[in-house]
Amino acid sequence: MIEYPSAPRDAQHAARRYVVRIRSIGVLLCWLVAVQAAAAQDIRDVVREHLEEELEDKPQAKPKPKKKKKASTRVRTRNEPQAELDEQPVEEEPPPPAAPPFPIRVFDPYVQLDVTVGGGYRGWLPQQFPHVKVAVGSYYVWTIDVKAKLFKFLTLHRGYYESNGLAGPRTHEAAVAAQVGSYIPKAAWVLGVLGFPWFRVWEPILRYESRAFHTVARPRRAVCVVTDEVGSDLSTCERSKDELRISSGFETFVAGVRYDQGRDPERDPRAPKLPPLTFGIGLLSYRKPYQVNVNGNTLDGYLFDGRFRGAGLQLGVDWNRGPDKLSFNVDAQLGLGDVRLTQNLSLNSLAPEDWWMGYVVANANLSYALPLYRGVPAIVFVPSAALGGASFFFFKTKPDKGSDKSDVAAANWDLLWSVYASLVVSL
Repeated sequence: MIEYPSAPRDAQHAARRYVVRIRSIGVLLCWLVAVQAAAAQDIRDVVREHLEEELEDKPQAKPKPKKKKKASTRVRTRNEPQAELDEQPVEEEPPPPAAPPFPIRVFDPYVQLDVTVGGGYRGWLPQQFPHVKVAVGSYYVWTIDVKAKLFKFLTLHRGYYESNGLAGPRTHEAAVAAQVGSYIPKAAWVLGVLGFPWFRVWEPILRYESRAFHTVARPRRAVCVVTDEVGSDLSTCERSKDELRISSGFETFVAGVRYDQGRDPERDPRAPKLPPLTFGIGLLSYRKPYQVNVNGNTLDGYLFDGRFRGAGLQLGVDWNRGPDKLSFNVDAQLGLGDVRLTQNLSLNSLAPEDWWMGYVVANANLSYALPLYRGVPAIVFVPSAALGGASFFFFKTKPDKGSDKSDVAAANWDLLWSVYASLVVSL
């Protein structure tokens, strides 16, 4: 008997296999759809969040920028953990070295030397009188100036000589240089300032300054030139329009102290620094053609070889600011004065009893230091200008109450000025 395969059983197994495959494919499709839906949902949220952050005015805390740590200069050893190395303090870079002082001194601290050579133009404008013209020459001059500091015991603040020739005129009282026999216009100026820096802040100083000019007085009408010989008997004086030629000197002397706050080691560097101050006793002496004058009212007809002297208090300020800056100094004297018309005749002795004579003299100098070479030796170009003068006046010791007259009366004035250009060589 022949047996045939069972068709229904094989068909049942095949149907089961198809069902299993279809279920697997369905599960896979469902998973893929779920994954795509989840992914699509996430990107929408991200984009929505971004738009809300950028378009809505909602302040957002911005992360603080992280400070970059300086790389440690220390090298980690093989067995040292990195954490311990990071905890080590970072070494700061050393500050840049300070610029060398200017000027550079070759022999510092034993010797400091500044040599100045230059030239300029200088003049003296004296008081004029109605019928006598007083002419004081203005001169082109050459100059040489030396400043030195020697072993911290002696300071030559200025050793100065100026002239428009090899020799300048000298007054009869030995003002500046030997007087020449001719009347060729010449001028000279000597200045010396010595300091003794023994006490740091307080420095005793001695200063002598003298200027000399050739002066000519030209009368417009006949005058009597009063001398000691004719002073007692004016009938012997012959009036003439002849010129009176003399050598006019202008001298000052100061003995005092110089206070320099910058030398004080205990000074607070944050406090304002005062410029060096000079104060002491001052003397003044000069000579020129003169007519007696009180508040512009002149005693005409008589011309004197007047000698003006004074003694009083002196005060000076020296504001030297260094290279590439303006420097300024002022010097003044104020005290009692005396005018001698002849050797035996004083203007003070002829004034009323309660009238005395005073004087004031002042000088101001402005300069600028422009370094041309900062090496060794340093070279500096210094243009400068100076203006000064003197005035003698009467003043009443016992003022009258209710009087309309002034208690001060001018007797004389003089104005001196100069401009210079110099080269300074520092060693």
